Amino acid sequence: MVQNNKEVTGNSNTSVKVQYRVLKDDTLDLSLCDLEEVPVQEIAIVKKATYLDLSNNLLVTLPNNFIILKQITKLDLSKNMLTEIPENFGEMTQLKYLDLYANQISRLPLSLSELKNLRWLDLKENPLTPAVASIAGPCINAVDCKNCARNVVEYLSNVKLFIEQEKLRRMNAMSSGNNKEVTNKDDDTTKKESKKKKKKKNTDKEGEKSSNKNVSEVQCKIPKEIEDKLDSVKETSNEQNKKHCISAALCGILTSIFMWSLIFGIVLASLTIILPLYNKELSHTIFDYIEKHTGIFLKTYQSYGTELLQVVSRAVMEWMNHARKTISDIYNGYNLTNII
Repeated sequence: MVQNNKEVTGNSNTSVKVQYRVLKDDTLDLSLCDLEEVPVQEIAIVKKATYLDLSNNLLVTLPNNFIILKQITKLDLSKNMLTEIPENFGEMTQLKYLDLYANQISRLPLSLSELKNLRWLDLKENPLTPAVASIAGPCINAVDCKNCARNVVEYLSNVKLFIEQEKLRRMNAMSSGNNKEVTNKDDDTTKKESKKKKKKKNTDKEGEKSSNKNVSEVQCKIPKEIEDKLDSVKETSNEQNKKHCISAALCGILTSIFMWSLIFGIVLASLTIILPLYNKELSHTIFDYIEKHTGIFLKTYQSYGTELLQVVSRAVMEWMNHARKTISDIYNGYNLTNII
């Protein structure tokens, strides 16, 4: 582990002294530093860092130039005070892991639909709209967070597609309306065409503004086809979660059965071999009872076990005698050398 101290300055005049560690796994740790803004330029210098930890700070917003951190594939922004994500955040297409746990985010930019490599996303404990919160899911474990990443990206892609189609439909309707009016115009054609062009420009501007509105404002206009797709995504996610829970429960039960069977077998084998050495009458009584009611010939296994134990005991005793003799010879030889 390499540890460095570095003076990191943000865009403000004040400088914040940050102690960070560049770890063997390429982690740049800037957590718990009371940062109010992200020192993007200073972080960009650390080309080796692919995991950036900015958790537990005082961040309210991210700067627009945050997207220059192209080397970052894992980003932890949990436990800050972020109220929104930059509109251009989708340009960080290299991101695979994004932790936004425990912030104040109420909306997600449509550009997040471009994060096709995102495999892990945590959005819990944010004041999201009910629709987005339902798509994101509980994010309780790794499986939930993986589903959250996939479902949110797919959801925002559908919303973005709907907005583009709606914008195109309006433009086509406006264009066809203009053409009909032009055919019926006389001397005032030129003046009215200029007015229509101005109106069209204003409509385009309004369309661009509407594309940047909250997802919460757009989702109420989503057609039934997209709603059906979103419902199927939620159903698939719920089914996967149920299957995962059932599999985990079965694995736990089978593991418990195996462990208890193993422990019981070890205890039974130990009693079968050791008990006759201390109390033969009691062992014969117990073995006769078990053989009578179960049909298992414990006395046969007991005799094999006793013989094996005796063989092992003799081997150990012979080895100990040999070792004692060897040590004695070495000791006597050493004393003889000193006397000479």
